[in-house]
Amino acid sequence: MPDRRLGTFTSLLPVKGASTWERSNPTPVPRNKGKIGLNCDLCTLPFEKYACWAKRVKHNYCSKACANEARKIEIPSECVVCKKEMLLTPSDLPKITTCSYECSRKRRTVSNTNLRSSPEYKRIVKRLTANPVCTECGTLTGPWVVRGIHTWVEDGLAYASGENAKLYCKHCHLKTVSLVASTSLYMTNRSAYYAAHDTDNGTDRTAVPPPKQRLQQK
Repeated sequence: MPDRRLGTFTSLLPVKGASTWERSNPTPVPRNKGKIGLNCDLCTLPFEKYACWAKRVKHNYCSKACANEARKIEIPSECVVCKKEMLLTPSDLPKITTCSYECSRKRRTVSNTNLRSSPEYKRIVKRLTANPVCTECGTLTGPWVVRGIHTWVEDGLAYASGENAKLYCKHCHLKTVSLVASTSLYMTNRSAYYAAHDTDNGTDRTAVPPPKQRLQQK
């Protein structure tokens, strides 16, 4: 038996049927091949590797030493938020786009579209769902809906306050929301809603009648 602690698996046989069930395709080689010739991505020395193993990774190295050295390569990249220069490894380059946790939070709250990503919001939800009890009917079974969390953006970061936050079961939540939805401007006066929230480029959507009027016209 080879010593697995040394990380040398050249003497091991490939997994039975691996060249058949392997479906990932980082490298353009067919799945029915055995060993193929490759060049090390670091030192460019030629070596052989099973096709089913080579297709699972984007970079192939001839030895563990080359793989470790490749992790030390630093590629300059720019933070998408503060434009600060970062030094990333080749494996981190396609995954990391921000230089810090604050910049990552700012990226998630662009145009105020993801205010629920703040750590305060997650802490409030975790606190309410730790011992779940419906505020309306007192049931202990979910699914659950958290309502009343106030969210806002300050200096590009999302924040949340749970002073009025309450936990509702799905049935009580839908019973309350259905009344609010039926009396909303969207349901009662569709033309006025489109006039106030018209985001369609140059299209006249104010001529669309409300649902009740469309049923009467039919």
